Formats: sequence, C-alpha cells, structure tokens
Amino acid sequence: MSNHPFSLSLIAVAVLFACQSADAVAETVTESIDKTNNHLELKQSTQTAFHYRQSDIAVGLTGATVLPTATSEDVELMHRGVSDGVAVMQDGIFFSPAPYSGQNLVIQPNMLHQQSVTLSSMTSIVDGSEASFGKLEYQSAAISPKKNAGEFNVEMNDNSDFNVGGIVSGTTKEYGMLLALDYQSATDEVGYQVDRDADATQADLMFKITADSLPGARNKQTTEFSYQYSSKDTDIGTLGLTNADFDQDPGKLYSAANIDKEETERNRYVLAHKLYLSKTSTVATDFYYQTYSQKVVDMLYVDGDTINSTLLSNIAAFEINPTIDGMDLGALSQDNDFAGFGVQTKGVNMYGQHEVTYSARYHTDKAEMELGGQDWLWNQDLSLTSVSDKEAFAVYTDDASAFSSAVDAKLNYGDWSINIGLGYEHVSVSRDVSDEYNLTEADFSDDGWMPSIEVAYTTGAWSAAVQAKQAWTAASAGNLEQRAQEALQYQLAVAYQQDTLALAMTAYLHDYDNQHIGCMFGMICDYEQIALQENIEDVTVTGIDLSAEYSLTFDRFSIPFKAKYQYTQAETDIGYCSNNNGCFDGDSQLPWVPKQQFSFSSGVVVGDVSVMAQALFQSELEYEGNLAAIEPIDSQWKVNLAATYSITQQHEVYLRVENLFDETLVASRTLAGLQAQSEMTAYLGYQARF
Repeated sequence: MSNHPFSLSLIAVAVLFACQSADAVAETVTESIDKTNNHLELKQSTQTAFHYRQSDIAVGLTGATVLPTATSEDVELMHRGVSDGVAVMQDGIFFSPAPYSGQNLVIQPNMLHQQSVTLSSMTSIVDGSEASFGKLEYQSAAISPKKNAGEFNVEMNDNSDFNVGGIVSGTTKEYGMLLALDYQSATDEVGYQVDRDADATQADLMFKITADSLPGARNKQTTEFSYQYSSKDTDIGTLGLTNADFDQDPGKLYSAANIDKEETERNRYVLAHKLYLSKTSTVATDFYYQTYSQKVVDMLYVDGDTINSTLLSNIAAFEINPTIDGMDLGALSQDNDFAGFGVQTKGVNMYGQHEVTYSARYHTDKAEMELGGQDWLWNQDLSLTSVSDKEAFAVYTDDASAFSSAVDAKLNYGDWSINIGLGYEHVSVSRDVSDEYNLTEADFSDDGWMPSIEVAYTTGAWSAAVQAKQAWTAASAGNLEQRAQEALQYQLAVAYQQDTLALAMTAYLHDYDNQHIGCMFGMICDYEQIALQENIEDVTVTGIDLSAEYSLTFDRFSIPFKAKYQYTQAETDIGYCSNNNGCFDGDSQLPWVPKQQFSFSSGVVVGDVSVMAQALFQSELEYEGNLAAIEPIDSQWKVNLAATYSITQQHEVYLRVENLFDETLVASRTLAGLQAQSEMTAYLGYQARF
C-alpha cells in the first residue's frame, strides 16, 4: 500500500480532536430534503413484506438510477449520468474496499442486515471526492436496547431455491452485542441444447459489540467494533443469446458458458468511537480495514477474436449442429485482490444557533489485478475441454492514497439559513506493471478544492434551497490523460412535509469539463477496457426529480404510497469516439443513461393482512458500444407483489411474487448477446420476531 498510512492517520485524528463538534452532523436543507424524500426504511412493515436480500426496485425508490442486472448479480447504479464519484457507503464508511483503486468494483450490502438506505444527490463537501457526485448510504442493523431480541426469516421459491437468515442482539448494562447470519442458494436451468444448472450461493455474517462509558466517566462516550464477512459463488457470466434465440427462450444460455463463474470473498473491520465533549460538542472517529477477493471467468473469445454478433451467431449455429472438429473458444479470467484502510473524524460544534462541521479523512487502498486467458475446445458433444494453461494478459498493481479535510458552516437566521463549505483533497495514485505486459505504468498526484454554498428558506411545512457546488473526483491509475472529473453543480430543491404527506421537487444542472468512463454497463470488456479509464471532454446533465409519499388511514385499513420520478438529459457537447468505449454523436444522450425512471410502492393494510406492490419503470437504453451498433434495450416495467398475514405479533407468513406479469426483461444487451432478468418467481416465507 501507499507509504506512511499510520502517520497521516494520526494527523487526521488530531485535526478533529483539535476541533470541537456536535452530537449530530450539521446538514444542509438540501440534505434534509434528501433524507425525507430519498430515504427508505427497510424495517418498516411495507418494506419488510418483501424481505429482499438485494433489489433494484428498493434502490430505485431512493432515487438512484439502477441499471438492469441478471439474476444473483449486485445492483449496478449511477446517479445523474455518472458512475465515478458515486459512493456506496455503510454507517458513514466506504462499503467498497478500494474506491480509488477499484474503479470497476461495484458492491451492495445484504439488505436483510440493513435498517435503512438513503440517496444523497447533492452531497456535502465533508463526504470527500469519491462521493462528490452522489452517495447511497446504508445504515446497518442496530443493536437492540432490550436484553434479548431477534428475528428469523426463511423463504423458498417455486424453483426450490431458498434463503434463510436471522439477527440476534441485546444490551446488558453498558454493553451490547449483535450477530446476523444469512445464507442464499439458487439454481437455474439454463442449458440451451444441453441441460445445465447455474448455481448461485451467498453467505453473509455481521457481528457487532458496543460499550458505553463506565459509570462516573467525565465524558460520555461509546465504542463499537464490527466485523462483516461475505462470500459469493455464481455460475453466470456475460455470454448471452442471439436475438432469435432470446425471442424463443430468453432464460437459457449456450453450453459454451459452462465454465463461466464468479467467486468473491470480503472482510470488513470497523472500530467506531464517539466522544461527547459537552452538550453541544461531540467528536466521532472511525478506523476501518477491508479486503475483497474476486475470481471471474467469462467465455469471451472465438478463434482468438473477441466475440461479436457474427461470432455469436457461429456459437448459436454450433450449439444446434456441432461438428466433429469442435470450435476453438477462449475465456477471460480475473484473479483480483483489493484492500483498503482508513481513518476519518467528523463532528459539529454549536456556536449559538450556528453549526460548524469539521472533518478529516486519510484513506489508502490497493488493487492487485491479474487478467488472463485460457483456451478451450468446444466438443461435438457440447462438452468443454481445456487445451491450454491459463496465460496472463496483464498483471498490475494500483496503489492510491488520499487525504481530505473540510469545514462546513451552517448559519441560521430565523427561517433563513446560509450554508458555506470548503473541502480539499489530495490524491496520489500509482500503477506498477510487469515489463512483459502492454500496459502503461503511472505515478502521479492531483488535488482539488470543493467549495459549496446553499441558501435556504424554511417555514412551517415548506422548505426550499438553492445550492451550487464544485464537484471533483481524481483520475484513476488507468487514466492515461491523468485528468480529474470536474463539474459545476447547481440545484433548486423544494419540499413540503406535514403529517403523513411528503412532496419534493428538485431541478438540477451539472456542467462537466471532463467525465470518466470505464468498463461499465452495456460493454463486453476485454482486459484493456477493464484496466483503463477514459474521459469525455464536455458533458451537460440536466433533469428533474419528483417524489411523493403519503399514508391514508381509515378506521379499518390504510393505504401507504411512495413514488419517485426522474427525468435525466445527459448529453455530450461534442462527439466522442474511442477504441474501448465506442462512438456517439455530439448533442446526443449518453447511451447508458435512461432518460426516465419511475418507481413506486403502494398497497393496502387491513388488520393482520397486507398486500403491497412495488414497481420500477425505465425508459429505453440506446447503447451502441465497442464500435458496433447494438439494438437498444426497450423500456421495461418490473412489478413485484407481496402479501403478508400476521399470525401473531411475533409470527407472520408471506407470499412474494417477483416479475408479477412474467415480462421478458432484458438484463444486458452486448456484443456477446442478450441475457434476461429473472422470470416470474413466487416465494413463500416465514418471519419471526422475538
């Protein structure tokens, strides 16, 4: 890893301990509007009816733009037309272990172990550069204040897949403890001509132990240690079907994909400390260390060439009429290890009615990447025989270290408030490549200033805020131009909240001088695309977000409702073309950004029975990639339904139906063909609380 992590970490700690801070971090009116309208309580009854482990609909209900994914894959997301600089965080800490070095790494936590998730659109400057274009913030399950408490969940679907998990926790005097376990197992029959089982398993563990200050302590304080472990093993790769075969049977895959797989394992350690210096002053410090290993195999080559539409048609023809000579195929393999360490401090101090937030963070991470290939012979009986050992195409190590600090002041004058913030971050990145591999080494540093200003007015149930911010995210080691992503961001937000009704509207403009793109949705990525990051010089993103949430309550029943609508226009000011990411014209929509997304959750609760529906609509994705035209992904509706019956206050049973109307939903359309999302699937489950 990068040099001197501990010395700089101590500096970061000293910065905040020299500054007094308050119990809750000062937030802008814009952030409070986000927390009201982009927030989803995962433990509330209308959400727990679905018992999602992971869900694009649930994430979409926060306002994030979710991209279609195949079964058992992590939810991919972007925000307002950009993916770099959009952070996934848990309890205020990066969830991805290497957010600076792992430019293509997307990880989402198990929702069953979370209590809430919130999207912040215009983030505070205290969040730093890796969250300067948005963040999805999870709050993990909290330790129960009771002596003993817990929950247990088990469910099975009509394919005999099953999920089982539970959480137990409790508090005794000044100590508390939590243990959460979950296991998921699924099997799909995906063989097109030959029966093939595609298995997926995942195991998650979370452990917490917390201690309050001892009796008689001069200052109240809390300390929490947490550990998380997750392992995942899936058999689905990127190889899909031709248009004709997809129309005939979208749930299948060619037997050439028999060796496709992904195996991952992660560990996460966090030590969190909070010290209450006075009634108006608190300091919080977090130390964290995370590791993640990833092994991936994707069938990607035919006769040494990357799969395209013609070669995919040859695969389809061979599946139907295999020849005695067989077909020469090749797989792209990845064997990657990521690790990240950091310490951050944050707090708020009250100066009368005014609040000031101080923050500092030191973060260092490393990505050790090995990308290679292996030759296979596809035999006449449609079996696969290895004909070569795995050969490395690229072996490199990316190192990154970042130091950030910020001061954010909220000045309150009656109904009016002015929020002024200034953040600074210095990032150093390097890439070490062995001599025999055709990649460019790197060793550079960059720094950015991130000023922000907000003027807001709040009266009664109404609030409004105008905000402007300079957002900045450093280039990765794979960026040959070494140019940071920068944008001037402007936003107007108006919200109304009273009793059970909440409404919000935000209109925004983001003017990019440089936008980062890498291996992302809609691309079949060779080792070069995985290793490199490119830049689009000028991009303008404008849009509007609308949200509504209310609950109608009558004598015998209630009707909850939550909806989000997003319109995003993301256009390049000039044309763009590259060997890695394709070509598109100027003044055209970025082809991986849907113009419209709509999500809603509603239903009826009658006594012990509830019936809830959740839905996600996304407009057409017009992707044309890798210098070859591909048909767009048509607009799609996805609807899930859950019915719950509470036997007693502690026990309930439920039925969940995913993809209720059994629509043929495309997960990806690339040069390697089409893959589908899951077909209509029914789950029967049982939930207990004690």
